[in-house]
Amino acid sequence: MDRRDKYGPEMIFIATALIIFSVLFFGSVEVWSTALFEAGFLSLFMIRLILREKPEASAELVNEGRRKRESRIYLALAGILFYAAIQTAPMPSQILKMISPRVFDLYSYYAVDKNPSMHISLYAYKTQVEFLRLLACSLCFTLFATGIKDARDLDRVLRTLAYFGFGLAVFSLLQTAAWNGKLYWFREITGSSPFGPFVNRNHYAGLIGLLIPLSLGLAFTRKSRERQLLFGFMGLIMSVSLFLSLSRGGIISFFAGLALFTLLLSWNKLGVKKRRWWPLAAFIFILFSYLLYLGIDPVIDRFYKTDISKEARFAVWAETLRVFKDFYLTGCGLGTFVYVFPLYSPEAVTSIYDHAHNDYLEFILEAGITGVVLLLTFLFFLFNCIFGGTREGYGGIIRISMLSAISTMAVHSIFDFNLHIPSNALMLSAILGMALANSRMGAEISNEAAAPE
Repeated sequence: MDRRDKYGPEMIFIATALIIFSVLFFGSVEVWSTALFEAGFLSLFMIRLILREKPEASAELVNEGRRKRESRIYLALAGILFYAAIQTAPMPSQILKMISPRVFDLYSYYAVDKNPSMHISLYAYKTQVEFLRLLACSLCFTLFATGIKDARDLDRVLRTLAYFGFGLAVFSLLQTAAWNGKLYWFREITGSSPFGPFVNRNHYAGLIGLLIPLSLGLAFTRKSRERQLLFGFMGLIMSVSLFLSLSRGGIISFFAGLALFTLLLSWNKLGVKKRRWWPLAAFIFILFSYLLYLGIDPVIDRFYKTDISKEARFAVWAETLRVFKDFYLTGCGLGTFVYVFPLYSPEAVTSIYDHAHNDYLEFILEAGITGVVLLLTFLFFLFNCIFGGTREGYGGIIRISMLSAISTMAVHSIFDFNLHIPSNALMLSAILGMALANSRMGAEISNEAAAPE
């Protein structure tokens, strides 16, 4: 590790601790906890900039092509942040009328002042709040992507997250078994489907779904049989807790992530011998054995009793697409769905929806085509670097586990709003950052006989 990165491991350790605490503090959905992690990541990033020393001239010439590819990622990310800030910037009414006629009409109709201050966002304050959360996630991604420099650092973070996921799953199962109507047995809640430290079981499933593939990846990269069994068992208990959370979206996304893990493992030349396929088959067999023993009927009933024709979220999705037509270019402002949707809400929707229960549709409505293009540009550059990394050995399997974790959240986001839960968004940001770091040091990792213990 070079001199300018000597504080990298300490920064990553603190960042990992912040993410863990964000989960334990009820997903950081409350104002005080949100402010803590936002201030924490901003402080960490500033400290890293201050302590970062100028690299030697020779180091600048190494992997120049890689540096250019990564610089495009950060430029695209900066573009997303800049656009979110632009949504809250006051602008002349005539300009707003040209780029977003519907927003101009709403401002003109509801404004009390004769010359109101107009923004692309219909509620600038809420967009500013979302901007701060997006900034914190961006800083989290950057810290993990730039702070992890070798296989040992990466492995240490992954093991920490696996241990945490296992402990969280055990706690969640114990809390469910001894449920007294309160989170942590003392915190009063208003939600109707709590699980673990989350008020909503779907958000627990989204979080634990990110950690299960990481634990499986660690199991496949251990040298000793004891370590393989340990991390496999951790992933098993996490999976059991996901099923018992009764989150339909979580269960569907779990199978999607597991399918991708299996598919990528079979497609890539990872040096995985045929005899080592049995752990994956054993994992699935033992998982369903556990579920049968504990009682799988509630899980089956959860799906069986679902009446698709009565699912209001489908009406919400259809209406969200219709609303998008009025804000197609610039969106109505990040975080403003709850204020805009009631103006269009159909009779079939009788409840108040603060989210679209589909992160993609909600982002399309709030950010418009402009925001979607910026996001797709960022993802294109990011995955171009991730897929450009090693496909062999430890690095290849870890990349597969991270891609499986990302796909799990990608599928779950079709049915819910996990990315609006700060702790889940932070965890995904960290995994994306680690995937980028893993691809950067692919050549180094592929030459190792096994993962560092």
